[in-house]
Order: sequence, then structure tokens, then C-alpha cells
Amino acid sequence: MPADKIILSLCAEGTDTVFALSAGKMLAACAEQKRPIDPLYALLPKIREDAEAAELTQYRPDIVLVPQGTALARVEGLAGVGAEVIAVGGGALSAVYGNIREIGRAIGRAAEAEKVVTKAEYGFSRLEESLAGVGPVRTAFFGEKEPYGMAGGMGLVQELLRRNKLENIYGDADREIVRADLSTLRLSDVQLILLPDSPQEFTDEDAIRLGNYTEHALTVFVPGELFRGGASVMRLPAFFEALNEKIRRFSSDNLADRDKPTYF
Repeated sequence: MPADKIILSLCAEGTDTVFALSAGKMLAACAEQKRPIDPLYALLPKIREDAEAAELTQYRPDIVLVPQGTALARVEGLAGVGAEVIAVGGGALSAVYGNIREIGRAIGRAAEAEKVVTKAEYGFSRLEESLAGVGPVRTAFFGEKEPYGMAGGMGLVQELLRRNKLENIYGDADREIVRADLSTLRLSDVQLILLPDSPQEFTDEDAIRLGNYTEHALTVFVPGELFRGGASVMRLPAFFEALNEKIRRFSSDNLADRDKPTYF
């Protein structure tokens, strides 16, 4: 049996993936995260997501997991510590699944990776069955702030919204992030605004400000790591099911009298 690898995870989705592959004992350190899924997380040394390569040499890592989209210069700098650098994420679910398998092979957990992929896809297939006959909900997913940026038609978020019959009002844009005037929210008659809590954290102040540009849209804070790839997507179908149950409680009729956005 191959020796265990020493893994450093610089992103929550990377840490979740290692735990999902039953390889938590290989983690030497990880980045802080809001919703750890394994008790071992509390015992691990914490490292900043932007930690310099020199700070990582003390761990003598074999593998460093970084967020998808990490700049090439940074990847090359981290590789300089003699570790394999793997970006965690993907622009589509198929790419996310391939990424999970890649990590599984790299750490000797290929069978576990296949189980994670199978479980995730089974969850999405059941979700789609539950939505048969349900109409789409016009949705805006905000991925950035200062300035605000919304998910466009390219990238993982677009596919994840589509799998849950959430119609991205910026889905026709051929880019991943759209920077449009907020007045377009009202013009698009948006019904649902999703605000993730990572990598940038949206607040009540953001919810109220954005709500002023809508006609009583429902505003919901969502776990950001679920939309960034890695094994975290395995938990997304169950989250969507809970979200859908709450969405259906709010019809256009009972939102019509509200002068502020509703969120939970």
C-alpha cells in the first residue's frame, strides 16, 4: 500500500474533499472555514489561504490544494516547495467530478472518489425528479461585491442553478461574472437573490440594499463553499431541497405587501 501523502489545504472545498475521501489524517494543516464537516478539523493547524510558499515548507507537503482560479504565478510559487499543486473546483459539474477523481488518484483514494461522484450525481438526479412540472424561479446569484458581480452564463454556478430550475437572469452572458447596473434586477423581474458567505461575505446591509432594486424578491444567504466545487457539491442537492421547500412558502401574493426583502 502506498504511503500516506502530506496534504495542505488552502481552501474549504479542498478540506471537505479530503475528508469526504476518508483521508483526513493526511491533512497537516488547512485554511479556516465556516462549516467544518469533520471533528478532526478543530485539531488541525490553520493556515491562511494566501499563505506564502515559505510558510508552508515547515509541513513538507506532498500536495497543496488551492482554490480554482488561483493565479499561475502563485501556483508556481507553491510548487517551489516541492509539492504537487492541485486546484479544487471546476467550471462545470463534469469538471468538478474529474477534479475529485484527480485528487483521489493523487492521494490513493480513487475508489472513495468514485463513491463521492456517484453520490453527488445520484443526489442531483433525485433533485431533478422532484422538480418535474415545477416552474423556474428567476434568480440572481451574487458572487462578488465592491463592486457587485453576478454569476453569468459561464461557470459552475450557472449549471448548479439550472439543475435546480433556478433561471439565472444573467445566464445569457457569455462570461462567469457580470457587472451590470443594479437597476437591471427590477427590469428582469428577479424573484430570488442568492448571497453566498464566502469567499466574500455578504451581509444584511447588502441584502437590504439589493432588495431596494427589486419588486419584493426573496433574498437568501447560502453556504458559499457549496458553489465552489470539490466534494462540497455532494451536499448541494439536500441544500437545494430545503431551499425549494422554503421558496414555495413565499408566493407573489404574500410578498406583495412587504417593503423589505425577505431572507433567512
